[in-house]
Amino acid sequence: MTDVDAVAGKVVEELGVTLATLTTALGVRTGMWAALAGAGPLTAQELAERTGTAPALAREWCRTQAAGGYLRLDGERGERYVLPDEVAAVLVHGPMGALVDAATTMLTATAVRFDAFTEAFASGRGFGWEERADEHWHGVDRFTRAAMAPEFLAAAVEGCGVGDALRAGGSLLDVGCGQGAPTLMIAEAFPAARVTGCDFHDASIAAARKAAAHAGLTDRVRFEVATAKRAPGGDYALVVFVDSLHDLGDPVGALTRARELLAPEGAVLLIEPRGADSVADNLNPAGRMFYAVSTMFCTPTALAQEGTALGTLAGPALLTEVAGAAGFTRVRPVPVEAPFNLVLELRP
Repeated sequence: MTDVDAVAGKVVEELGVTLATLTTALGVRTGMWAALAGAGPLTAQELAERTGTAPALAREWCRTQAAGGYLRLDGERGERYVLPDEVAAVLVHGPMGALVDAATTMLTATAVRFDAFTEAFASGRGFGWEERADEHWHGVDRFTRAAMAPEFLAAAVEGCGVGDALRAGGSLLDVGCGQGAPTLMIAEAFPAARVTGCDFHDASIAAARKAAAHAGLTDRVRFEVATAKRAPGGDYALVVFVDSLHDLGDPVGALTRARELLAPEGAVLLIEPRGADSVADNLNPAGRMFYAVSTMFCTPTALAQEGTALGTLAGPALLTEVAGAAGFTRVRPVPVEAPFNLVLELRP
């Protein structure tokens, strides 16, 4: 096989992976994965009967997933398929099924406006949050809900040493809160805390307010439309940036404002995607995913604001440099289990 043949084969493989992502999400939405979990070998006909889908579609779906290695073909008694326990643990019982489903919503929403995005990319300008299709915002919210477990967020807050202050009625600010999922998770973990979330996107704040009302938390949780550099309030025990700093067009200005809003013993909690400082060390499957997310979503959003773009995988050295430029003298990794996140505590 020549090098040209190898590249052509890789392109075919990539097309298959891209299209198969949609079929994986189909399995989540139609209950295919759940029906297969623990069921032993099933024919496509049996799977179709369990899920109410067409047998021919169930057949082709099973063959797709078997080619991708998610299903095991059991051909001893005809064409039957088995969902291995380890795959069920990830896609059915773990968070990855919801993550794939949410990412698919983001991708299909991007496809709706792909011509406009391509024009913006080619012209060198950013592509603002408000330029996205509405479904994109909902997809991001669902992705955040799946990626940020309440236990992880609570442990990260405790790791900053401000848990006692929040339990005593201290206040917290979530900057770039989107539709409010992490904000409400933290509020529920610290029921005495007074919590504020802010975001520049009006529609997201409207959704966050509805979510707070649905959760019965409006007595101590509020959401305001505000940019990071004009974040409201003050005297906060903790200011958090949950996967949002790299989306901002002036990260130094955002952190400077956060420092100004802290109580005397307050801290900033910075949660960012985990990446190495060296690009070479990020050239792996996780790095590829995050670089693609950065290209399609995060960096265009930052460029549409004030023109500075950290990128989704900024790495600890650059984040420490940005924090120092904003007036923070202490940057410390927070001791919390986070395989996909870099968690830092910032102190003036």
